[in-house]
Parts: sequence; C-alpha cells; structure tokens
Amino acid sequence: MKISDPKSNEFDCVKTAREARDRISAEIDGMGHEQLVSWLRSHRYSDPLLSRLAAKAGQQANPEADASPRR
Repeated sequence: MKISDPKSNEFDCVKTAREARDRISAEIDGMGHEQLVSWLRSHRYSDPLLSRLAAKAGQQANPEADASPRR
C-alpha cells in the first residue's frame, strides 16, 4: 500500500483559512459594535447547521424578539 505524500495535496487548508481571515478582517476593520452586529446579521450561512446555530445565538442574545405574548 502506498501512502500519499501530504505535501502533494493541491488544497492548502491553512492558506485558505488565513486568506479568509485576512479578507474578513480587512472588511470589518474600523467598524463599531453596532456596525459589526449589523454586518454579521446581514450575512447568510450556506450551511444549514451554521444557519440554525446563528438563529439560536440570535434568540439567546435577544429573547424578547422571539417571545410571543402569553395569555
């Protein structure tokens, strides 16, 4: 059995993560808290799990927004 050389992979996960981090950091640089919150809320997640987690986090941060009146 031949073991593939990890250095021969075409996809560089670390490089990709760093590029994404740098792009996002440049985009949000200088934003205040309210601007950052607005920016975060304006982005939608393509992954269903991340969408559900973001929705739950939003509900926990602002429980009154999702509360229905009790009778």
